[in-house]
Amino acid sequence: MKKFIYIALISLTIFGVYSCSKSQIDDLKLPDATTRSITGEGIVASNVSIDNEYVKVPFKISLTGVAEEAFQVGLTLNNDTVTQLINNGTITNAILMPSAAVEYPNVINVAFGTDNSEGIAIVRRSVLERNYGKKIVFALKLSAPGKGNKIAPGKSTILVIINTSDLLKPTDLHYLTLNGGGTYNVVYQGNYIIGPAGVTIPLVVSLENQPSSAFTIKIRDNVDTIATLVGKGTLPADAIHLAAKDYTLDTVVRFATGASSAIVRLQIPWPVFDANIAANKKFAFSLNIQQSTNHVIHPTKSKLIVVVDPNVNFDNNSYITGNGTGLRAKYYTNTQLDPDDGRAPFATRIDEQINFSGDGWPDGVKNTAGVQLSRDNYASRWTGEFLAPVRGTYTFYQTRWDDGARLYVNGVELVNDYTTQWDKDYRKGTIFLERGKRYKIEAHHRENVGGQQAYLEIEVPNILSKRVIPKSQLFPAP
Repeated sequence: MKKFIYIALISLTIFGVYSCSKSQIDDLKLPDATTRSITGEGIVASNVSIDNEYVKVPFKISLTGVAEEAFQVGLTLNNDTVTQLINNGTITNAILMPSAAVEYPNVINVAFGTDNSEGIAIVRRSVLERNYGKKIVFALKLSAPGKGNKIAPGKSTILVIINTSDLLKPTDLHYLTLNGGGTYNVVYQGNYIIGPAGVTIPLVVSLENQPSSAFTIKIRDNVDTIATLVGKGTLPADAIHLAAKDYTLDTVVRFATGASSAIVRLQIPWPVFDANIAANKKFAFSLNIQQSTNHVIHPTKSKLIVVVDPNVNFDNNSYITGNGTGLRAKYYTNTQLDPDDGRAPFATRIDEQINFSGDGWPDGVKNTAGVQLSRDNYASRWTGEFLAPVRGTYTFYQTRWDDGARLYVNGVELVNDYTTQWDKDYRKGTIFLERGKRYKIEAHHRENVGGQQAYLEIEVPNILSKRVIPKSQLFPAP
């Protein structure tokens, strides 16, 4: 059988520490007839066991004779010895076992009538996996035997060398990976969760091989990496990393006992998407698994670039309020614009809304000379853009409209009833619009004689009740 753990009994001559001190001279004397000399014997390779979390390393001490009384022998770690052996090249391709990763008994009990005793050191398997391909070394030092017994001269240290390549295969390693590594593109109607506050993007951390007891990992967001990747052309020029206040990320994640995966949540509020609608920016993040209390972080698949497409915001249907100032209005006198004869308008101004009745309208419309527009035989044309506050099928109404009406949205004719009739319930049209997009809009009004009014209203069934389009959603044409 191949041996994968080596035990050495360390002679003091290895360390070159001989001197003429009285304590060392005493240590070289033969034991009294009634005492026993104690030597560390090590382990038998076939008795080493390994499970999903621990490696159990049995070791043995022996006496030169049968113990006449039960007693104990103390045990401590001897890190200094291991460090010196590694530093001077006696042991190559090796690291010192971290003290926190090995458990061992503080004493070994020697029973009456026996000439040996055993102990077990327990090593965390994750240390072997993280250092796969190297030797893991620790040493135990025998001390303070009871009942007058002594440690055999130069035989006080048991050196344990674990060759990880002999004990494990590459396929045995418990690797931690983050969404498979590489670049993860989050696109519209992709893998994310929609909430009233924003989007939650679940990123999966996977554990290869058999699950273990509970442990935690830490996730790091490398902010500067995104600008570097954009500069190199690895990421598109429209990719940005959000400010810390504009998103939240789980930086500490717990694997439950027996779990093969855990979720890292990246959350982006809807207002952050809204603020970037015009710029059409992609949000990019550079994430990696930074620490784990158990198992092995994969060298490449633990790093992930997350790119969030701005079209994810299409799933946001909360009302978005614009900062519009109204539509550009042109008023014409002595004509009803059917057909438009190309004459210059009587007056041009910005109307905050199309929300007019006969009282006061068009009395307030005056030309540059201060002359007021006539109440009869005139026409109006409003042009500009409409910012859709929600996503859905809009109904545009010119049903409260005296007299003739026309309406175009995004180049589509929704109403064309340019007659001398008024308040017709069929003067309406439907069109599907995306939330947050600005669409060209043009409305015409014709006044023959008598009363006059104009109310341009919208409605989105089950989302937006019928209302006059507010100033905030209207923008004048250049």
